[in-house]
Amino acid sequence: MAWLSDNIMSVVLLAVVALIVFLIIRSKLKAKKSGGGCGCGCAGCSGCASKKQDR
Repeated sequence: MAWLSDNIMSVVLLAVVALIVFLIIRSKLKAKKSGGGCGCGCAGCSGCASKKQDR
């Protein structure tokens, strides 16, 4: 318990960063599932076009 009380701010910061990364990945996966493309923000880049041809 002494280690935890000494490093509580580091633990909280790590948890916040991990939550932010999780939310970013989840939003990218949701956009990809709904047909939002590769997530780069473009309408029809070569990366998106090559993925559609493979299907």
